[in-house]
Amino acid sequence: MSNRRILVVGSANIDLVTRVPRIPKPGESVIGLSFATFTGGKGANQAVAAARLGAETYFAGCVGDDAFGAMQRENLTREGIDLRYLASHATEPTGTAVITVADNGENCIVVTPAANTGVTVAEVAKIEDELSSFDAVLLQLEIPLDAVEVVLAAARKANVLTVLDAGPAQHVHQRLIELAGIVTPNETEAEAMTGIAVISVETARQAAAHLIEQGAREVVIKMGGSGAFYMSVDEWFHVPAYDVSPMDTVAAGDAFTAALAIQWNAGSALEAVRYANAAGALATLSAGAQTAMPTRDAVERFLKERKA
Repeated sequence: MSNRRILVVGSANIDLVTRVPRIPKPGESVIGLSFATFTGGKGANQAVAAARLGAETYFAGCVGDDAFGAMQRENLTREGIDLRYLASHATEPTGTAVITVADNGENCIVVTPAANTGVTVAEVAKIEDELSSFDAVLLQLEIPLDAVEVVLAAARKANVLTVLDAGPAQHVHQRLIELAGIVTPNETEAEAMTGIAVISVETARQAAAHLIEQGAREVVIKMGGSGAFYMSVDEWFHVPAYDVSPMDTVAAGDAFTAALAIQWNAGSALEAVRYANAAGALATLSAGAQTAMPTRDAVERFLKERKA
């Protein structure tokens, strides 16, 4: 479904990434092995992922009127993403994420939203009448939640698929869960939403069932190296992860979410989750966030090789 028209409403950050032998304990200092600057933000990451997977992609967000904002705009334009809905904040700098990545691929992240707070109800209201022209709308929780709710409600009214990436981990108001077409938390986010620690397929089933009880239509829990768990009111299943040796897990969930949205309704839910698993796995094989997003050809080649 490479001709799908996708709108991503979300955050745009600059990632400041330090590689370390291991994640430090509280109060501990460790010596960094390297440092790099990347374009990131869950929204912008998903927009790049969608574009590389072949979708006609639009991004709605807000950056600062600064060097980091210009860096983000330049990169998104280079990826072929339409930026007509991307605003510039008059006073706040572009958002940042300070990321520590360990040798085993684990990471910890501190996000400072800054200009992302400019994605307000008033701003997203400007695109409400245009939502019906899109096949899917992707949202996350790094922008003001009242704006997320407005977009979800408008897309529901327009009968447009919405995918709510429930990151970063936080308590999510039931209204957002009820409005979203698909809710896609990872293990930590699912626990924050349900109080259930997701450490196995069984606990993923329990957490997904809790979200269904809260009004979710469909739930896909991203379980990293354990794959993904799907549940609707009618069925549930677990899809194991593909066996890869991860270099950097940053933004693998964003690749998964974008791939899921693009493949949804192209076949079965099972096929869409498998495709998303493949995209997420490939994203772990390169450093950075947007730089690691796989192309459609790469995902299809990966899936073909794994079937052989």
